[in-house]
Amino acid sequence: MSYDPELFCRWLLGGVFVAAIWIGLPHRRRADRAGGPVPRSVDPWWFWAMMGVVAPVLALTCVAFLISPRWVEFGRVSLPAGLRLMGGPIAALGLLLFAWMFHHLGLNVTSTSMPRSNATLVTSGPYRWIRHPMYTAALILVAGAALLTANLVVIVGGVAMFLLLAARSGVEEERLVGKFGEAYVAYQRRTGRFIPRF
Repeated sequence: MSYDPELFCRWLLGGVFVAAIWIGLPHRRRADRAGGPVPRSVDPWWFWAMMGVVAPVLALTCVAFLISPRWVEFGRVSLPAGLRLMGGPIAALGLLLFAWMFHHLGLNVTSTSMPRSNATLVTSGPYRWIRHPMYTAALILVAGAALLTANLVVIVGGVAMFLLLAARSGVEEERLVGKFGEAYVAYQRRTGRFIPRF
């Protein structure tokens, strides 16, 4: 049986998808059960309008690659097989950060920029160094998926998604300052937004 790097990349990407859902979904469900769902309408209108375009294109391209790479051949970028396979360990790093973040965020997790009414200020785990490890993990996961798929649509879509999250993080930080006051301002001074402050 011959080794097929394309097939291996597809298996790796499928594993990343399954692992991300397995890690994130139970935490989100627990948080919603404990504190009630937070409606998306609390976010700026432009965020979900643009995410409604970017996220489906990104997800469908990845799913199409999993089923049959020929379907997304138009976006293919020529990358060496070794570089593409590096997407596996990069995505694994993103999954580890994702799991570590959820473990420390606990019932505070929400898919919006609005903190829950019963939210607490989390400064442990990855939050000790960065304020938005979920967004950092998303960027790392997208980088891994971009290498595994070697697809321009995934690269552009992933960058666009992260830029939307980064733009929304400004709104989120204003709300966190409003909720936690000087404690959050002091936390901002000693941490980086997406990468540690050295």
